[in-house]
Amino acid sequence: MANELNQQRIIDEFLRCFRKMLMDPELAGELVRIAKENINQPNAYQRIAEEVSNQTTIKIQEEHTEADRKFIKLLMDVVKGDSQLY
Repeated sequence: MANELNQQRIIDEFLRCFRKMLMDPELAGELVRIAKENINQPNAYQRIAEEVSNQTTIKIQEEHTEADRKFIKLLMDVVKGDSQLY
């Protein structure tokens, strides 16, 4: 039961994020830019989380939820995948 609630919470957080991206078409580009600028820095994960919170309408709390961790990892994977295309 607790696992199902946690999964639902993760899905709800992702849906809120996707809604924001659909409402603000420039947001996705900003997220990718932030990830690209920080992906090779020490503590890239933490830097990306902080910059996303500071520079966009997506707020990531200091204590990252499972959805936060998955979202930041997704951003990093997108940037890594993008760089492999070139």
